[in-house]
Amino acid sequence: MADSAKETSLEYWLALASVEGLGGVRIRRLIARFGSAQAVFGAELPEIARLPSFNPVLASRILTASGNFPTFRERLDALKAQEVRVLCPEDTAYPVQLKNLPDAPGILCSVGTLTEIDDPCVAIVGSTNPSIEGIQLTLSLATQLVRAGFTIVSGLAAGIDAYAHSGALAGLGKTIGVVGTDLSAIYPARNNPIAMEIYEHGCLFSEHPFPTTPSPGNLIQRNRIISGLSVATIVVEASKTGGAMHTARYAQRQDRAVLACRWDTRHPQSEGPRELIKTGAFPFAPTEVDKVVDVLTHPERLETYASSEASEQMGLFEE
Repeated sequence: MADSAKETSLEYWLALASVEGLGGVRIRRLIARFGSAQAVFGAELPEIARLPSFNPVLASRILTASGNFPTFRERLDALKAQEVRVLCPEDTAYPVQLKNLPDAPGILCSVGTLTEIDDPCVAIVGSTNPSIEGIQLTLSLATQLVRAGFTIVSGLAAGIDAYAHSGALAGLGKTIGVVGTDLSAIYPARNNPIAMEIYEHGCLFSEHPFPTTPSPGNLIQRNRIISGLSVATIVVEASKTGGAMHTARYAQRQDRAVLACRWDTRHPQSEGPRELIKTGAFPFAPTEVDKVVDVLTHPERLETYASSEASEQMGLFEE
């Protein structure tokens, strides 16, 4: 058991985040049961093991982590030396958009000039192999949205993500990149120049305080942070199984708006957006950037646009 007189609240949260198999949902369950991250380490093994989705092995891992506080302190000191901010949900600087998510990150690391997210955020995501039309649409969306007062969020991946960040920067706006690795190495490496620009005009977020290499699981998990930070997620282009679809599904589960570009059926990477439109995403044509900005600036108009869309669709069947 840790000596509570020596440890900080952040170190307790870091200890929880270090436990293999202990994600955001289980951490929230622990806090709900014991009241604080510190109190978790004062619990007995059976108390933890009896919680839903827990077991004795996981409970043992949690309590064993209390013996590693010197390591956690060293890690926090190293991150501080690298000018990485490390936040837990108890910190006032932790993004309020994420706090109420059932799987909110227990630890959030960030670098950059953007320390408080005051403006509403919009996520723009899509294919890593975009078309010329998709690139042009992404740049236009990002530029117009930052001029309307939004901060652009994306995943710093190749393709649409990178162009979303670039469009925001070209519009002299703010942008947030959420990565699936730790902040010491950007993936893919060719996006390092964009990452440096984001650092100067926004921020980079990661839920990985320890060295972490890219993996499919980590990249999928980071998508819930992209959508969770945002009032809406825009999918430009995507295959039915693309990473952008995971972001859109997270947004739907988080009760956030999803918008999808309605491309011609012959357009490459149109399957994902069309699938989202079938399940309720707000559709827009590649030429309707102004409409997207209007809807996001005035959400109350969303139903009016939706009714108009339905009427147009019905008209297609009338002779």
